[in-house]
Amino acid sequence: MASESNISVTKIAAYAESPDDFIRAGGKAYNLKATQFGNRAHARIGRAPSKLVFAIAAVLIIAALFYFRVIP
Repeated sequence: MASESNISVTKIAAYAESPDDFIRAGGKAYNLKATQFGNRAHARIGRAPSKLVFAIAAVLIIAALFYFRVIP
């Protein structure tokens, strides 16, 4: 059975930017600026609101809807 091979968008972009550098680096990071940008972007994504904050907000919104008789 053949296994499915996934290639990340980051690797495709790195190869498109400079195939020779990508191959020379063995598919690893070779552009420090791009690596730092990617790490910052992933850190921002990781700072998403927690489930507790979401649950509290949902309860408050539902309570407000009952209070203002939007929900009978």
